[in-house]
Amino acid sequence: MDRDTPWDTDRAVLDAAGTLLESALRRQTWLFPLDDEHRALAAVAIDEMPVDPDPEDVARLSRMLGQLVDETGATAVVVAWERPGGAELRMQEADWVAALASTDAPVRAQLLVHDEGVRLLDPAFEALVVR
Repeated sequence: MDRDTPWDTDRAVLDAAGTLLESALRRQTWLFPLDDEHRALAAVAIDEMPVDPDPEDVARLSRMLGQLVDETGATAVVVAWERPGGAELRMQEADWVAALASTDAPVRAQLLVHDEGVRLLDPAFEALVVR
């Protein structure tokens, strides 16, 4: 991971995540804490996220992001939802994206890592489109 390149724009986030993740290999969630200059501090992979979010799962992830920020000195986190398949967001994924966006978690951006690459997600738009 190039520690010096800031993830300060949506394009920079997509480029950096695309370079690191390229395309989906399996279902997992990536967390990239960003420092106060928008540089990625680390990459954390979570393999055991439930497919369907319930309020407790969402609250747990929100708390985890808050703890990650506290422990690393980050100011925000980029969340990348990885899974094999096409670029179209599935209903359960849209539920996760919208639910996480509705919390006070320090999320800079949410991404979908799919077979052809990485795309930036707009929580409000994705929730409307998938329904």
